[in-house]
Amino acid sequence: MRLPPTPLVALAGLLLGAGVVALLPAHTLFHVEAAHDDAGTATGERYACPMMDFIGNKPGPCPVCGMDMTKVTAGELTREQQRRMGVQLATISAGPATVTVRAFGTADYDNRHTAVIIPRVAGRIVKRYMATWGCCEVVGQGAPIIDLYSPEVFAAQGELLAARQLGDAAAAEAIKQRFVRWNLTEVADAVLDGKPPTDTVTIRSPVKGQVMMREFEQVNSMLEIGKEIMADTPLLTIVDPDRLTVVVQVPELQANFLREGQRVLIATDDRGELPGVEAKIDRLGREISADIRSREVRIYLTGASAFIQPGSLVAARIQGVLDQDLRPADPAAPDSWGRFTLIPKTAVLSTGVRNVAWRLAERTSDGRARFELTPLALGPRIEDVHGNDVYVVRAGLKPGDEVAAQGAFLIDSQAQLAGTPSLIFPQGALAPAPTASDGHQH
Repeated sequence: MRLPPTPLVALAGLLLGAGVVALLPAHTLFHVEAAHDDAGTATGERYACPMMDFIGNKPGPCPVCGMDMTKVTAGELTREQQRRMGVQLATISAGPATVTVRAFGTADYDNRHTAVIIPRVAGRIVKRYMATWGCCEVVGQGAPIIDLYSPEVFAAQGELLAARQLGDAAAAEAIKQRFVRWNLTEVADAVLDGKPPTDTVTIRSPVKGQVMMREFEQVNSMLEIGKEIMADTPLLTIVDPDRLTVVVQVPELQANFLREGQRVLIATDDRGELPGVEAKIDRLGREISADIRSREVRIYLTGASAFIQPGSLVAARIQGVLDQDLRPADPAAPDSWGRFTLIPKTAVLSTGVRNVAWRLAERTSDGRARFELTPLALGPRIEDVHGNDVYVVRAGLKPGDEVAAQGAFLIDSQAQLAGTPSLIFPQGALAPAPTASDGHQH
C-alpha cells in the first residue's frame, strides 16, 4: 500500500486538531481567576516571603516556594533589627550657619601700587644705574635709573637762563613748568640758582619699590647704552614687594557666605599659617563662572614679602557666617550671627527635589523604636564647629528631635516594601485591589 505524501499528512493533522479545539467548551481550555494571587482580599498591608523575592497583599504561603510570608511593618524596629540594620540616631541641634572656605591661588604683585618709570623727553642713553641690570633690585624714591643725553632739555635750559637774565619772571615760570612736566624740576632749579646748563639729565624713580623685569631680555636691549629712546617710552616697572594679591575661585554656594573686607587666613606649604600677614577680601566677583560654577575672590596681602614671593602657591582659609536672614554676617561679630536648626547630612534622604528624614516618634521599654517620615525644607549645606556636613532646616524638625543618621535608607526601603509613604512614594505605594473584571494582569 502506497502512503500519501508527508505534507498532506501534516496538513490533515492540523485541520483535525483545529476542528477539535473549536468544538470544545471554553471553560475546559481557559480558567479566569477573579483577581491576582497577591491581591484577593487585600488589606492594605504587605507580606514578604523570607526566602524568595516576592511581595504580596495578604498572608499565607508564598506561591513560589510555599513558605509562610511575614508581615512587613514600616518604621517599627526591634532592638535586634536596629542592631542588624546599623541604625544610629542623631539629635537635631541649633547653632550658627558657618562655613569654612578653603581655596588656593598664586600670589602676584598688587598692581594698585605699581608705578612705571617713563622719561618725558627724548634722548640717548649714556649711563645705566644698578636698577637696570637685573630683576628685583630695590630702589628708593628718587633713585637714579639712567642718564640721558637730551639736546631738547639743553635748549630749554638756555631759554630759562635767558629769561632769568632778562628779568622776565612770567617767561621763566612758563619755561619752568615745562621742566615740571618732564619730571626734571631739579634741573630748572639748578639753572635758576646760577648753575650752567647741562646736556645730560638723570631719569629717576618716582616711587620707592622693587624693580620688576619679567621680560628682562627685552628691557636690557631697550636700555642698551648709546641707544636713542623716544619721549614717553616706558622703561621699568616698580612694584611694592610688601603688597601682593591672590585670586581664588570659590564655589558659588560657599561664596554666598562671604563679604568684602573680611579677614582671610593665609598659609603656604613651607611655612604653614602666616598670622603676621594681613589679608582681606577686597573684591567679591559679581558673576558666576558657567564652566566651573564659582565666583572670583580677590584677596590683598600686606606685609608678605618676608614670607611669600610672587608665584608662590598660597592657601586661603576664610570663615563665612550667615545672619538670621541668610545673608553674609561679620565673622568677627558673633552678635550678628543667625541661629538655625541643623541636621546632619547623613540623616537626609533626597531625590534632588524632595528631602525627608526618619524621625524617632516613640521608643518602648523593650527597646523597640518607631520612626515616622518627616518631609524637610532645607537651607544651605554648611560645616558645623566640629567639621561635619550639616544642613540648615527651615521647616520639618526642631532642636531636640532625634533622627536616623545611619540606617535611614534601610528604614525607607522597608516603607516602600510595606507600601506606606516613603522618599520615592509620598502617598505610599499600595494600589487598589483589582476587580474580577480586570482579569489576570501582570
